[in-house]
Amino acid sequence: MNILSNYLRKQAIKTTLVVLMLLFLLMVGTLFTSTLRAIARGVLPPELLFIELSLRSVDVLAILIPLSFYLGLLTSLSQLYRNQEAIMLHAFGWSTKDIVRAMAPLVVVVFVLMLFISLVVSPHAAKLSKELTTQANEKISLMGLTEGKFQKFFSNEGVIFVEKIDPESKRVENVFANIYHPDRIDTVTAEYGYQFEEKNQKYIALFNGFRNEGKPGTNAYQMMQFDRNDIKLPDLDQQIAQLDESSKPTWELIQSTDQVEKAQLHWRLSPAFSVLALFLLAMSLAKTSHREAKFINLVVGIMAYVVMINLLTIGHSLLEQGEIPNVLGLWWVYVIIATYALLRIRKLDGPKYEQTPQVLST
Repeated sequence: MNILSNYLRKQAIKTTLVVLMLLFLLMVGTLFTSTLRAIARGVLPPELLFIELSLRSVDVLAILIPLSFYLGLLTSLSQLYRNQEAIMLHAFGWSTKDIVRAMAPLVVVVFVLMLFISLVVSPHAAKLSKELTTQANEKISLMGLTEGKFQKFFSNEGVIFVEKIDPESKRVENVFANIYHPDRIDTVTAEYGYQFEEKNQKYIALFNGFRNEGKPGTNAYQMMQFDRNDIKLPDLDQQIAQLDESSKPTWELIQSTDQVEKAQLHWRLSPAFSVLALFLLAMSLAKTSHREAKFINLVVGIMAYVVMINLLTIGHSLLEQGEIPNVLGLWWVYVIIATYALLRIRKLDGPKYEQTPQVLST
């Protein structure tokens, strides 16, 4: 029995690692693109690219590990049925419940790992990311701008060009900016400029330049010469503040009375408890026959996973709004999935296993 249990666990681990590697590579590419976009908008300093990418990968693992474990279990167990190995196990007296018990030690290991990642590692990574970004925001002038290059300014609201940047004095030289407004477009040129801060908002003060503003398609344009013209820079502090909730230690969330933070605590627990629910779901969907389409159970399994994630997301939103009691939390989602899976497992085994002696266990 131990030999068969170890064999089942090894097959599940191998498949899970392959799926995790593929999904992680795809997600890292997406994270890399979004991080570069944040640097282009001036939300993140360029030197923090790989550090921020590494820290954000922790949150990705909290999502990918449960999904990879679920798909790995579903795929490996389905392969057992297609290779007639599971049929032989049932012939020897093993039921689906026995396979569940054989896989239980592996599930416990993944469950504890997800608790550690979601409750300890992820909050610490978010806090570290916030601290590094805040420090860079204080030290770096005109974050995200590059000398001699046209760049997007405020996402899609315009472009800016600076010929030279002096980070120590926070001075830029030969500036060109094209800024889009709902009712007009402003084109600004200046000899030089400085960055300054007022009421926690950063600005760049341009000197000795021209400002041409008007509405495209009309003749309503006017040009003004100025000695000084101030332009608002991206609100970096607001972008950093979005990390506050996720960067708080778990112990603070447990002691907090704030509704949003209580919802965040339930959300941090979701990866670990999703592992348990997805494990039962994978066991219930793994059984296939040669008469069925080859990947039909995998398609059904992915659809079931999407339903569970949507329920968790909706539940988290309702928790933040106070529409669901904190005592109920997100537990109802796990109960729904687990109940469906257990009923399906019982139906698959049938009543014959209730009284059939377990040959291999004696």
